[in-house]
Amino acid sequence: MRSVLATVIAAAFGIQPLPQPDGPLEPSVQNEVDRAIRLGERWLAAQRVEGNDNASSQRNVAPCHATNGLAREAIAVKLVSSQRAGGWWITPTNAAPTRQAVEILKGL
Repeated sequence: MRSVLATVIAAAFGIQPLPQPDGPLEPSVQNEVDRAIRLGERWLAAQRVEGNDNASSQRNVAPCHATNGLAREAIAVKLVSSQRAGGWWITPTNAAPTRQAVEILKGL
């Protein structure tokens, strides 16, 4: 009877593998990353239309988002949680940090 009960409980709760550092992001984290990318790209497009895109090249900008040594999921959580409601990162007057964050998130 106990083995039948254990089998029923095991079947009811799907066994999920533990996330791997180099594996795909957890679905809920990937969903938030996709949303952050959409918001960031929308904000960048609005800046270009309004003529406020004052960062001509990302190469001329020092890295704004410290991600060295962090796992992919930790990078994703850090960047997604630091995004502002308007879709920008760090400052709404300079598009470079937002462009940089979007590129990092796309690379995950």
